[in-house]
Formats: sequence, structure tokens, C-alpha cells
Amino acid sequence: MKSHKLLIILSTIIIGLFTTACEDWLDEQPLDQLSLDTFWATEDDATLALVGVYKYGVWGGPIGIRGDPLDDVLGHNHCVWRLMIMSDEGTHKAGRDDRPILITPTQGFISENWERAYRGIHKANVFLANIGAVEMDAAKKAQYIAEARFIRAYTYFIITQWWGDVPLVKDELSVQEANELTRTPQADVVSFILTELTEAAADLPAVRPASEKGRISKSAALAYKGRLLMAEQRWSEAAATYKEVMDLGVHAIDSRFKELFEVSGESSSEIVFSIDRTASIAGNSEYQVWYHSTSYGGYSVINIFQETVDAFGMIDGLPIGTSPLYDPDNPFENRDPRLYASVLLPDYSVWRGQLHTPHPDKSDIGVKAGAGRTGYGLKKFTTEDYDGEAFSSSADYIYLRYSEVLLSYLESKLEAGDGITQALLDQTINEVRGRESLGVAPVTETDPNLLREIVRNERRVEFLGEPGIRLWDLNRWKIAHTALRGEFHGIKLTDNPSTYTDYKVDENGHLFVVDRQSFEDHNYLWPIPLSEIDVNPNLVQNPGYAAD
Repeated sequence: MKSHKLLIILSTIIIGLFTTACEDWLDEQPLDQLSLDTFWATEDDATLALVGVYKYGVWGGPIGIRGDPLDDVLGHNHCVWRLMIMSDEGTHKAGRDDRPILITPTQGFISENWERAYRGIHKANVFLANIGAVEMDAAKKAQYIAEARFIRAYTYFIITQWWGDVPLVKDELSVQEANELTRTPQADVVSFILTELTEAAADLPAVRPASEKGRISKSAALAYKGRLLMAEQRWSEAAATYKEVMDLGVHAIDSRFKELFEVSGESSSEIVFSIDRTASIAGNSEYQVWYHSTSYGGYSVINIFQETVDAFGMIDGLPIGTSPLYDPDNPFENRDPRLYASVLLPDYSVWRGQLHTPHPDKSDIGVKAGAGRTGYGLKKFTTEDYDGEAFSSSADYIYLRYSEVLLSYLESKLEAGDGITQALLDQTINEVRGRESLGVAPVTETDPNLLREIVRNERRVEFLGEPGIRLWDLNRWKIAHTALRGEFHGIKLTDNPSTYTDYKVDENGHLFVVDRQSFEDHNYLWPIPLSEIDVNPNLVQNPGYAAD
């Protein structure tokens, strides 16, 4: 891998200084540089260095893309919509469909994520190599170390899920050492991550004060440990880990749903792991413009597929194919309220006082103008009455919620072969469905084979658009090769598809959007960037990817 990408210049370290506008230490900006000759002497030095680890390892982190270090902060969420359009959730308005079959060793998205991940890992390694020299309270030092270890482990979790075997770097390296690295077997990386998360959790607080919003907690470390154990199909261990989170007693399902993804809900006890945003300082540049429909002054970047809409069941808890409440002539009546909170529905949703009308016969915006390729907009993360700076809102990026802990605990118990009881269902999936703002009928199915599909679909609708969850689920269930093949559609355009010629539609009159052609076995892993192999031939390419 390229030494200048893996190794940050060791003579300086970019750190954030406190701003006069905000007291929260995670709102600091990298406004100054300090020489390592005078650094690592005081607790303040350690605090500032830890801010740098957060900014490069989490805020910019392994799933940010593009640009210079400033983009690590301001451009963080770009990859979220890329992961959405790589799954079966939706598509980009301009057809930028980064399907796994199109991911190649020379694609910028691949190389940028690889580079950013190792930049963050290096930042954590520098911190961990030097924190020991700082004179400070022993308990606080242990907590700082735990935070840096979590961030490094979290980064390794992300990259080993997408690339499999990756170089495991735990120390500072010379240029020569960096250019001679080989890929570490995934099993060894997994073992390292599990150890790091387990030991970090022991030194992390269960509860953070409001002034420390955005800092890692014990729950986050345990929850990501659970995710990795699920990916490894170590179901009993995963269930036990999620039970640890539940037994902490610090998280609960919020009565709200839509508000969780807005500023009003960012302090909810349901949120386990989020990235703090502050308007005009380190704001959220995505939600109030990129995700807003063109009909309401936004960019309509993400357009939801009909197949995703159909996954949302009815208020009686049944799928649309079996519920007596479903009326094909009124398809949006009596649906799971998460559909109304998550998706702008044609001729049904009213947003900012205006009916959403993407049908080309009714509007020059929507489908006709190419601004909404499916006609279904992403509503979940936008705020209806938002009147602040469009590219810098204070809405946090939420990465993991307590609802995931409960649904993952249920799935782990199910796959471990443990008995499924109504009490377990009520403790998990029915707690999620039963939040006051939803009121979806409870699940009573205890047959593991039938319950499995219910749980999987519950994850699909509950976590729509949340960072990488759907694509990760498809990959770990090993169903991406079927789920990502075939045709995908948008809104219904006509009742007479046989004579309709304005747009390409299917036999039911729904807009035809995309045919994904294929997803081969090798697409479950991403290719090693060719730019890294060019510098270091020891990085052997994943099978199935020829050089471009």
C-alpha cells in the first residue's frame, strides 16, 4: 500500500482546538499543529490527540470518502448513500449505480475507503504508542486508551467485512515496513478485533453525560462485538454479548421513530452509537439537501425501489401479500407507520404542505425530469420544518440503535437453536414494533423457519437507509447473489401496461428502473485497490478481480 497514504507524517499531528462557539470537546476543529517534540506531556495533550483519533477514525473513518482531511469531517456521509444503492434499498437519481458487479480494483470508491481506513488506523496506533508517556489520572488514561482501541477495532471490523484478509497493523511502521506488508488471514483479524472490543468495553463507561455526546460507550463496544460474532455465525456468543448490553439497563426503545433521525431525537437513550454534528462547525451536509426530494428544493439523491416499499407490511403485522387489510387500489392505506416515516409516497405523502406528485403526467419534477428515478423519495432523515443552513445541520449520523441490539439478540437466539418463546418475542421484536408511534401488531410466530423471514424483513424496514446495515445483512446471510439480481421498479404509472409507451413499465404498470444483471460469488468481497498492489505486490488480489 502507498506509504504516504498509510503513514501520516510523524513529525506533526493535526489536532483540534477548543472553539469559543461550543464547549463539547468533540466539536473541536483541526485549527493548529503541534510538534511531537513538545507533545504528549499533559492530559490536555492526550485529550487533543484523542480528538484527532475520533476525527480520522470515526468522523472521517473507514466509510467516509473523497477529498482532503477536511472532507473527512464535512463529507463523511457520502458513503452511506453509496452503500444504499449497492444494496436493494434504492438507486441514485442519475443512475450512479455502484453495483458490486461494477466495483473494480481501480474504482475510486474502493481505493479512497481503503486509504482512509488505514489513515485512521495509523492515527490510533500513534495515539496508543504515545499515551503511556502522559502524566494523568490512571482511570481516565485507561478510558482514553479504550476509546482509541475501539476506533481501531471498529475500523478493522468494517474493512475485514468488505475485503476479508487485510494487513493487520498494530504499531507504527517505517515506510519500508509499510510497503512490505502482507494480508493477514481474516480469522486472525477477527480474533484481534474481538479481543480489542472486549478489553475496551471493560474500561468504557456505561453512561456518558450530555457534554460527552458522541464519545464511545461500553454499549457500543459490546454491540459491535455482537455484530462481528453474528458475521462469524458464533450465535450463542453473539446472544450473550447482546444480553450484556441489555443488562446494562441504559438503553430503551424510544416511543418515537421519525424523530430519532432529527435533532429532536439525538439524545434518545435508544441511540447506542452516533457521530455528533454541530451546525456551522462540523455540520451534517447530507440530510437537508441531498436526501430531500427535488419537489421540496432538495436533490433527490436517493430513490427508493418499489420492492423496498413492498417490504413494509400492514398495521396488523402481516405482509401485504397475506393481510386482509391490503387494498391494491389504495396500496398505502393501513401500512406499517414506518413506511410513512421513511418514504415519500406518490400522491399520498404531504411534506411541507405539498402533496408528493412524482408521476410524469402530474409534475415536471419527479420522474419526468430524472430527479426521482423511482418516484419514491427518502423521507426518513429529513426534517420537515428545518429552516437552518442546508449543508450544515446539527442532525447526528446514527450508526447503531438499541432496536438493532434487540433484533440481533433475537436472531442470534434463533440461529443458536434456543427455544423461541412469546416472552422472548415480546422482549425483542415486539418491543420494537410496539413503540407508541407505531403500534404494529405483535409477532406470535415461534417456528424458527417462519420466524427467520419475519426477523430478516423486520431489519429491512426498521433500518432502511441506516449506514451499511442492509448490505451487511445481505452479505452475511449470503443472499446477495439472489437479492441483488433481477429487475427493480418504481411507482405505478399505468393501469394499462400493454398499451402504455411513455416509459418502460412491467406487466403491472410499474416503472422499470434497473436490471442488475448478476452478482457473482467473488462480489461478496471487494477488490484490493490496484494502486496499493502497484506499490506493494505482496498484497495479493481477491479472487475474481482482474486488473482494469
